[in-house]
Amino acid sequence: MPHLIRLRGPWRYEPLARTRRLADGTSEILPGSLPPAGQTQVPADWGQTLGSDFRGRVRYQRRFNRPSGMADVLRIDLVIQCVDAFGEAWLNGHPLGAIPPGFQEFRAEITSRLERFNLLEVEVELPECIETSAPLPRGSRAKLPGGLVGEVHLEITGR
Repeated sequence: MPHLIRLRGPWRYEPLARTRRLADGTSEILPGSLPPAGQTQVPADWGQTLGSDFRGRVRYQRRFNRPSGMADVLRIDLVIQCVDAFGEAWLNGHPLGAIPPGFQEFRAEITSRLERFNLLEVEVELPECIETSAPLPRGSRAKLPGGLVGEVHLEITGR
């Protein structure tokens, strides 16, 4: 049975851009001021921090230390249960990959990438949609704010 370390908070968030989804599935950056950066707990949508009508791209950052007792560790996975709607993840500046839309779990093996002090970054984008846009895979969250809405944790498997 793996051991879990939940990365609930505090997370720093920073709005990067207001965006709109185009008919071809790409996003364009919209002009306008952005809400201020701040701190939050995860999982949560950005409704209370950025407003329920914010549509765009937001960077979340969480610092954490390498788990102790690494001699007995076989593998450490980073697990992101859900972003709304699109996401990408980095560990210490190295890309981990795109997080699939549609509320699918993202998992990356990070054992060899861990340093003594680590920075996890997750960018989440929920663009404004126009009538010609393909529908976003949001299910029951269709009218809700976006964000890092699933739990984020390290899953440690021992020898």
